[in-house]
Amino acid sequence: MLPKDSRVLKENAFHPTQLKVFFVMITLYTFYFTCNNNLGVATSHIQQDFDLNNAQFGILFTIFTLGFGLGQFFSGYLGDRYSPKMLMFIGALGAIIGNIGFGLSGSMAAFSVFWAINAVSLAMGWSPGCSILFRWIPQKRWGLFMGFFDAFAFLGGIIIYPIAGFAITYFSWRAAFFVPSAFLAIWAVIFWVHVKDTPQQAGFSVEWSESDNQEQVCLKDYWMIIKDPIIILVSLSTICSQFVRWGLVNWIIKILSTSPQQGGFGVVLITATLIASAMHWGGALFSIALGHLSDTVFKGSRWQTILLGFLVSCVSLLLIYWKGPELLELRGGILLLAALLFLAGGCVQGVQAPLFNLPGDLLGTRLGGTGVGIVNGWSYIGASFAGVTLGFVMDRFGLTSCLLLMAGISFLGALVIAIVRK
Repeated sequence: MLPKDSRVLKENAFHPTQLKVFFVMITLYTFYFTCNNNLGVATSHIQQDFDLNNAQFGILFTIFTLGFGLGQFFSGYLGDRYSPKMLMFIGALGAIIGNIGFGLSGSMAAFSVFWAINAVSLAMGWSPGCSILFRWIPQKRWGLFMGFFDAFAFLGGIIIYPIAGFAITYFSWRAAFFVPSAFLAIWAVIFWVHVKDTPQQAGFSVEWSESDNQEQVCLKDYWMIIKDPIIILVSLSTICSQFVRWGLVNWIIKILSTSPQQGGFGVVLITATLIASAMHWGGALFSIALGHLSDTVFKGSRWQTILLGFLVSCVSLLLIYWKGPELLELRGGILLLAALLFLAGGCVQGVQAPLFNLPGDLLGTRLGGTGVGIVNGWSYIGASFAGVTLGFVMDRFGLTSCLLLMAGISFLGALVIAIVRK
């Protein structure tokens, strides 16, 4: 650890201010995610109150992923061109408005409007956050720190599941949208006080080399990135990860808590939220592990860890589909089911740490955030079909049928990244 009075950031040692900026930033993103994952917990209660079937309610999930994806396209570019800190702060304010508005709403039209506001606002977090990471952390450590960034995103899901489940059980589904808004508001103020866009703004110089091109990012750069064939393939692989990730986030609690007579697993809501939170614990662990492995074992090559994560997720989803109800009949079956979700959801989420390092590896610190935004934008445009598609599949073929589709999508992601080999 460097002494506090040092004003030079080095490659092989960290400064307390450097770590403070990074962890304050990723904690803000944790609270970003509490303002999204709450909807999955409240799904069944809202459907019952407003008589909405799975396909109808799935529109809200599609609105989110579509709005979040479209927002990614401009958030990375604007963050690189202007200020990633400012964009993350504005996003936090928008998410607070979206969640409070959703909690006060009483119609599908109002739900849709406020969830769209929430989606576009939360899109201002990931790509600008990656820009801050690329600027404050040396490239040889990007895999590990991207893993921590990704892990803290999943931490939002871990903490909101039991909190929202408790709020719904003892208050109402509306409380599941008010509580995370309060958390986000408090941390947004802390973020604004402590975070700077670059080390230079905080009075530091850096030991590692930076891009020689310091020109302001422009549309010419943007179009160059969006047409790059490797970026397109990375985007396709990320689509597969996001499709499965949000399919599980949006629907797994309903599958677990619905009675066996209606095609579910018949687990009570609070237990279902605890089982489902295992996939976020897995996401946190595997994000750090796969990111660190790509830095160390594979020396900055990312595709091997991504391939492994997709294949483990595929196999685990198939086991849940075939053996899930049988496991619950066994002693300790709840733990076994949670372990499979830990692997299925954890690995498909964990691959995003090395996936989102690829734009930085390919484009450098100047354009890395823009590249992340484009990749994440395409991924959410593709994943926007997960809400309605999986809702339709469940209505037509039964709740657990969506697990088979998600297993196939995981396998496709593995095939695509095997072509990239970066």
